[in-house]
Amino acid sequence: MVNRIFKESQSYVGTWVMYLIILIELPTLILLAILYATSEDKQEMIIAMAVVIGTMGLLILLILSLRLETRIDRQNISFRYKPIIRNWRNYSRAEILSAEVIEYSPLTDYGGWGLKGNKTTKAYSVLGDEGLLLDVGEKKKIMIGTMKSKELTDFMKDWIEK
Repeated sequence: MVNRIFKESQSYVGTWVMYLIILIELPTLILLAILYATSEDKQEMIIAMAVVIGTMGLLILLILSLRLETRIDRQNISFRYKPIIRNWRNYSRAEILSAEVIEYSPLTDYGGWGLKGNKTTKAYSVLGDEGLLLDVGEKKKIMIGTMKSKELTDFMKDWIEK
């Protein structure tokens, strides 16, 4: 593991979450078009449509810009959850008491996907049910979701032994 680096980038682009949002927003757009066609006050409907369509557009842009990036090298485990956490959060090998790739239940263990947690446990995930669980001391655990659990498991075996 001389200069090996594990990198992973996850987003909602092309996932069922993106399509679910589109399926939810589509009937709203159809309803707005019907209301506009039958409305007597077109000016007021245009303003209402602009507000609703603008809000929907911003929501889609936010979801599509969310990205969990993980980077593990010889000395550090780093991650960020763009655009919410822009700077890398770094944990050096010395800070990490234990690290293991786990399978978890997103809904029951952490309350869903995304940024979740409390004072002692934080979870950063996009989709899936596998992740890297880090124990960084002081009763603090961090779970970083992964879609490459096999590759990460192999990488972490070498990383821990080193």
